[in-house]
Amino acid sequence: MGDYKDMRKILGMSALGLGLLVVSPAIYAQSSDEIQQAQQALKDKGFDPGPIDGVDGQKTKLATKQFQKSQNLSADGRLGPQTLDVLGVKRGTPKTSMKVAGSNLKNSYTTGGKNIGQGGKELGKEVKDGHVVEGAKDFGKGVGSGAAKIGVGTGHAAKNAAKGVKAAVTGSSKTDTSK
Repeated sequence: MGDYKDMRKILGMSALGLGLLVVSPAIYAQSSDEIQQAQQALKDKGFDPGPIDGVDGQKTKLATKQFQKSQNLSADGRLGPQTLDVLGVKRGTPKTSMKVAGSNLKNSYTTGGKNIGQGGKELGKEVKDGHVVEGAKDFGKGVGSGAAKIGVGTGHAAKNAAKGVKAAVTGSSKTDTSK
């Protein structure tokens, strides 16, 4: 008798798992229209997604990843809510805008900090070899590029945070922060 109950459990769980596999893509799939809009937005912003065909293929993923990097977003190549919001395809909620702002800061400070650290490393090598002036120049380049990266990310974050605040206050997710 115990074997029969176990077999029923196994069959039931297998059916549930198979059902989730079949239904999941339909739940998470984006419409080809939304992908086409994202592809057009990427193209308009100077990123080549390949043909505007509504297929989220390799060229679209690569263009998305390049765009995400340029906006200091997590560069995963996915057309998720944050990316679609920043592209202007699908407006996110105030919460999404705040998450985008957080990603902007996190990614720009990480990259900027690495640039500054690299400048410090170069300074150390040059000073060790007796080239103090060259070391100072290398350090200055690292600080300059790091600070620039942080500044760009902070600018993106401020814009996205403002968009989120305005949407929260007005109750609208269609915001124009240019005013």
